[in-house]
Amino acid sequence: MPAVRQSRFAKPELLMKMKPASITALFRPHLGYLRSRNVPLPEVLDASYDFTELGLVLASPTESTPPDLIEHLELLDLISETQSTLNFEEEYHQVVAQYREADDTPADLAVKILLNAPAIAWREFDRQALKCVRSMVSYRADGSFPVLEVTDERITALQDMLAPWFRDNARSGYCRVHVRNEAEGIAFVIRHGDLLTRLGVLGEDGRTQLQLLRPERMDIAHYRFLTREWQISGVGSQIQEIYRKAFGRVFHGSSNALAHSQRYSLEPLRDGAATLECDRSGTVQHAELKRLKLVIPSGQQVTLEQGNLFDALNKFSVDLLQTATLIDATLSLKLSRRRSAVKVKICPERDTITGAAGIPAVEEWLANHHFANDQHAAALLESA
Repeated sequence: MPAVRQSRFAKPELLMKMKPASITALFRPHLGYLRSRNVPLPEVLDASYDFTELGLVLASPTESTPPDLIEHLELLDLISETQSTLNFEEEYHQVVAQYREADDTPADLAVKILLNAPAIAWREFDRQALKCVRSMVSYRADGSFPVLEVTDERITALQDMLAPWFRDNARSGYCRVHVRNEAEGIAFVIRHGDLLTRLGVLGEDGRTQLQLLRPERMDIAHYRFLTREWQISGVGSQIQEIYRKAFGRVFHGSSNALAHSQRYSLEPLRDGAATLECDRSGTVQHAELKRLKLVIPSGQQVTLEQGNLFDALNKFSVDLLQTATLIDATLSLKLSRRRSAVKVKICPERDTITGAAGIPAVEEWLANHHFANDQHAAALLESA
């Protein structure tokens, strides 16, 4: 799926430093596509080859650009970075030792890992994707529905259910789902196309040309063993509905298995600042209310986000917290062993939470302070 972000591998200066064998191995499956873009790639490259035209083609994907070429360029961007290379040496040192030669650049090593150990490259890519802050909608299936094991066949079935919706809604029929096992559950990375967009591209003559491109979008889903909860990202009610039905059908046996969890609440805020008190020796050492949106009894919507919000509420009206409708709130949580605070946005009406996915300590704190309930019994995914 053509992506808008330009790959570092589209830069001629990077390509020039790579071994000719690496470039040939990387682009061999795409020789026909490169010829169609008037950039033939000879079987034997020498110092006289001009990488400028190749870089321009890689930097300006079209609807005819092979999706796997775009995927490979994205993966190479990730695993050729210095920090990622260090991760590979620490976590996958046997693979690095097997394929790296003394005169390899980081880009050469990345190509070898991608072509010879693609599962490792995808594992790193998925791990980075799951770290992004997203708004997650929460769903649960009650105990009357089975909880089915994640298998290759079920992942294929999930992709087959999602792809037609993307195709019929002008996002192309491309959909790929990757799975990552985690200590507290299972994570899914859903890669799909988005609506076509026109992007201004600067040409060699200095003029801006409009190109029609299809951006890629990544959504994620988490299944939590402890709470039987699904948390799924995705912008818009339509895409959330297809996710709700598809995940319910594939992993619980019914398109109607998942319902909004009603798990999150802002009611504890009505007790004032005391509700945010933390154990300084605990994992979450400090909590602060950074933003609050509410509707006062007159019907006016008010957003507070400056200074001590509880003091501001008391100055506004001493009983405002008891009479207002709480729409959403952003909490700032300082965790031990983390320099920056974690911001968590809770919107009970939409059953969404932003910023807590994949952080067990934050989930535990929310439950202990009654911003989240854990009333459902634990259930592991099981075969059926």
